[in-house]
Amino acid sequence: MSEEDDLLAGEIALGLLDGPEREAAVRRLGSDTALAKQVDWWRERFEPLSAGDSVEPSEGLWQRIEAMLPGNDNAAVIEARRWRAAALAATVVAGLLGVALVLRPAPVPPATPPAAAPAPAPVLLASIAGSGGILATIAYNQTAGDLTIAPGTLDAGQRDAELWIIPADGRPRSLGTIDPARAATRPARTDVRRLIARGATFAISLEPRGGSPTGLPTGPILGTGKISGS
Repeated sequence: MSEEDDLLAGEIALGLLDGPEREAAVRRLGSDTALAKQVDWWRERFEPLSAGDSVEPSEGLWQRIEAMLPGNDNAAVIEARRWRAAALAATVVAGLLGVALVLRPAPVPPATPPAAAPAPAPVLLASIAGSGGILATIAYNQTAGDLTIAPGTLDAGQRDAELWIIPADGRPRSLGTIDPARAATRPARTDVRRLIARGATFAISLEPRGGSPTGLPTGPILGTGKISGS
């Protein structure tokens, strides 16, 4: 099949012909089996593009283009017709791509990695042991400055049990009295927080109601426990 007939088949498949050209093409299709097959071939190629919206050039544009070509330049006419077919096909493709872009789902943003968990607060621990076993377990949160006191076998009877911190200098500082019946968390005094450190010692003494009247242990020491890390 000649190149001109192939272009004619493409124009028929795209519906570009009108007027006398279309009538002549229809008459020829009735007797030219090869041309009819080529039209079917072109239609199969263009079918996937037919779903998109297209904008066809104005009615007289192609006639004006052909009128500007030399009258006897058949190659130029063929080239114009090829341009005409290609332009419409490109328009259809552009429409199809536009529809695809509209219908394409929005990209899913990458998952945000979970924020790193905050580092646990450094905690110092001590178990205060006495003759009756573990009297109490002490946990000190260095960041918050809080003491958590969990009584064990501690029994003060009719007196008060008082907690002490004994740092490297060996002089006890009071951390207040302890309720033997329940655990409690409370802030340590600001002036003694720096003394609660690894290697220092917690101690529990037996004191009169309300605690030691002198600021130092006055009764027997019930038990001690050295401070270590968590």
